[in-house]
This record gives sequence, C-alpha cells and structure tokens, in this order.
Amino acid sequence: MIVTINTNQGIDWNAKGVTRRLQNINNALNTYRYEVAYDRTFGRDPANHDKPMDKYIQAVIAETYNLVPEIDAKAKALNVIPQIQDDGELSLKVVLELE
Repeated sequence: MIVTINTNQGIDWNAKGVTRRLQNINNALNTYRYEVAYDRTFGRDPANHDKPMDKYIQAVIAETYNLVPEIDAKAKALNVIPQIQDDGELSLKVVLELE
C-alpha cells in the first residue's frame, strides 16, 4: 500500500489501524533525540538544525529515509519532498510503502 503523510499534520487521538501507524511515523519524524526520557536515541538529530537551510534540508531528507524503517519495520520511505511553510518552517511530504 502506498500512502502519503505530511509532517505538519495534527494528532488524531482516536486513530486506529493504518492511520495509527502513519501517525506514529509522523510523531517520530517530529521528535528530536534526547526528548524521550527512556529512549534518548529516538528521533531526529538536533545538530542538523544549526546547518544552513540547503544543507539542513538535505540532511533531513536523508535522515527520513533511514528513520522510517527504524520506526516501523514494515514501512519504507519512497519519496521525501521538502515544503517550506509560510512561516519559514520546513515540513515534509513523505510517500511511504506499507506492508
């Protein structure tokens, strides 16, 4: 199954099934290392934030391809598209393949 998520989506507290899996991936892609008390290596590398925007985008894209299968072993990122929001923040459109 091919699905798409946007990293700027909100949380659906009643999500179940595939929607829940997608939300878990999205939450992890929006989490930085050292934020989760009992899993300090979970999430993105915060050092990427200090890079210039072009290098930051490249690092986040590469990191996304590696993080998705760590979060959900039956998921694979097929395409990662950066999107700069009106406020200057980076969000990602991630095309996933789910088993």
